[in-house]
Amino acid sequence: MSRCTARPVRPTTSPVLGCAVATTAPPARRPLALALGVLVAAAPLLAQAEDNDSGRYADATSLDQVDVHGTRYAAGIKQAVDLKDIPQTISVISREQIELRNLYTLEDALLQTPGITVTGVSSEGQTYISRGFNISTYLIDGVPSTGYPGPRPDLTVYESVEVLRGASSLFSGAAQPGGAINLVRKRPQHTFHASGALLAGSWDNTRAEIDVGGPLVEGGQLRGRFAASAHESDMFYDVGRRERYVAYGVTSLDLGDAATLTVGAHYQDYLAPIQTGLPGYVGGGLLPVRRSTYLGADWNALDSQSLVGFAELDWRLGEDWRAKVTFQRARDESENYYAYVGNGAVRPDNGWVNQIAYYGDTTERWTSVDVNVGGAFELFGRDHDVLIGADLQKSDYSYVEWRDSAFARIDVFNPDTAIPRPAYQPNSGGLSKTRQWGVYGHANLSLSEHLHLLAGARLSQWQIEQRDGFTRDRPSLSNPQPVRLGPWTENRMPSEVTPFAGLTYALSTQWTAYGSYVESLQPQQNRTADGRLIDPSRGEQWEGGVKGALMDGRLLLSAAAYRIDQVGRAQPDPDNEGFYVAEGEVESKGVELEANGRITDNWSIFGGYAYNINAYAKDTTNENRPFTRISPKHGLKLFTHYDVTAGVLAGLQLGAGVNWYSPVEGGIAEAAVPTVVRQGGYAVVDALVGYRVRDNLTVRLNVGNLFDKVYYTRISATGRGNFYGEPRNVTLSLRTTF
Repeated sequence: MSRCTARPVRPTTSPVLGCAVATTAPPARRPLALALGVLVAAAPLLAQAEDNDSGRYADATSLDQVDVHGTRYAAGIKQAVDLKDIPQTISVISREQIELRNLYTLEDALLQTPGITVTGVSSEGQTYISRGFNISTYLIDGVPSTGYPGPRPDLTVYESVEVLRGASSLFSGAAQPGGAINLVRKRPQHTFHASGALLAGSWDNTRAEIDVGGPLVEGGQLRGRFAASAHESDMFYDVGRRERYVAYGVTSLDLGDAATLTVGAHYQDYLAPIQTGLPGYVGGGLLPVRRSTYLGADWNALDSQSLVGFAELDWRLGEDWRAKVTFQRARDESENYYAYVGNGAVRPDNGWVNQIAYYGDTTERWTSVDVNVGGAFELFGRDHDVLIGADLQKSDYSYVEWRDSAFARIDVFNPDTAIPRPAYQPNSGGLSKTRQWGVYGHANLSLSEHLHLLAGARLSQWQIEQRDGFTRDRPSLSNPQPVRLGPWTENRMPSEVTPFAGLTYALSTQWTAYGSYVESLQPQQNRTADGRLIDPSRGEQWEGGVKGALMDGRLLLSAAAYRIDQVGRAQPDPDNEGFYVAEGEVESKGVELEANGRITDNWSIFGGYAYNINAYAKDTTNENRPFTRISPKHGLKLFTHYDVTAGVLAGLQLGAGVNWYSPVEGGIAEAAVPTVVRQGGYAVVDALVGYRVRDNLTVRLNVGNLFDKVYYTRISATGRGNFYGEPRNVTLSLRTTF
């Protein structure tokens, strides 16, 4: 992705790979004003289109509402089952919540999801933790991928986000037992709809959104939808501006009465000032510096372009059976150049630390294919459902990089970001090819009127090929002119089976009790003394709980208790230095409570409480110590919203929420020089007030961190990776629908 026009966050004239850099950001990178103008200009046209519609289009004023309990294509199961009847814990962040709380990105949504911790040592790289383990499984419309293309995925493309907490390998293959994230795309509707939004707020935060779609031909056999957003914002720290532009288009074509073909794609262009946060004190402790402190250079930037395309054929085989084939392909190109603090803690009497300069240029391509067939059948006088399928996941990743570990020195108490940018000359790189395929089956068996057995299994294979070195221009799997490439090395996991089993019992029409056992597996690339690749670690989860769908199914309540054992983790071989044995074990257990939906027609709630404790059960150096200390033992996330519909205050909207966490810590207390950092327990309060001017026009003011709490939202260790949470901020939004 190397280009002769780099796009820095701040003006610069330093060369990058011999290319002259523009002294100002190119106009093409700042289309927000144009996007705002298009949105404003389009509104009357959309309104006219609505007025001119007749027949079945005339009454369409908004997108179809989806109750959180309803039938859906969830991360945990591909069959049509109510969420309350799935024997695992699934949270749904709806489009209503996304717009109500201005959840622009996946990170924003997961920050508000119960039981999820967001961490990472890079400002532009997020790790999501659930039940003590990383979430490594991403699905789009229920189809697994080897990862999500591009940084900070924008939610313009998606109708909702589904988060399954706990082990989940049935439909995804190799994974950590933390959970799975399923992104549900917006789809074309049978009726005309359009919506738009303009937002402005703290730190020159501006955003424009548009979403329009409906039938493209008379009769509605061909339908389309287009959504786009433009977002620009400074940061609360001293240097930095994010720019993100997203466009998404999708069409659906009915092929007679029995099949529907859906084809779509989305593009995201992202520019951000990448950084690695703040260090801590030598011996432990976080720095009491200003929240606006920034320890990078004013030219730090991550420049990323990602493109995702998909095609789906949904074929109805009679009344009770259907087959589905989905193909997805993505490409992400990222270039990042930045100065950052190395792994060096700060002495209280001397704030100087080393700064490292880095350049990286990466390309990733992934492909996913999923084929499944499922339906209902009758046996022993009862109705049952079954699903069988197969999937393939491919990922090709390549990179070149350069690093200067003695680039500069910076005073963390008085940082100077005006550092000359060096000329980069990549001197290392690599290629990797990951392949995973599997076959799966799942059945929902009705054992009695109230008792259901859900059972399934997956047979998976996994392999990765890696090659060190780089090519003349950039790493490429097809570049015929290598400069320095090492041999390919291959690690392959033999065929492995992961089972799933669950029981649900209908206590009433509203309440269901359940229990489940799920396994997951995670390949490991360590080798034994005899040269064999060690077996994958295996996650084993037991979960039991109760779910209720109240208020005519509009309010979902759930309570769950679980235990996860991850066994067979790689450990150093005590008898053979440099080799490993699969004898490590980690335990995690906890309780989760959640409420999601509408208490009344105009009063909604979303949130929950999570309790988790985890520890190394078997480990050569950490036995009986906590496994994941950067996620809290206790966490509460709760938000409620009330819409006044009668009286003199009709149209008024009020909302408030709180995120509360118990103390967390990172680093190693047992090191010769402890690297521990600690964040005490804290609570952050958000609020909103809005007014529905007309049925299709709402103005709203959101306030984040209402009481301006000072806290670290991410912690790592004394070296780097500690990030302050945002100070108090406000966003004013104007949303309209047609």
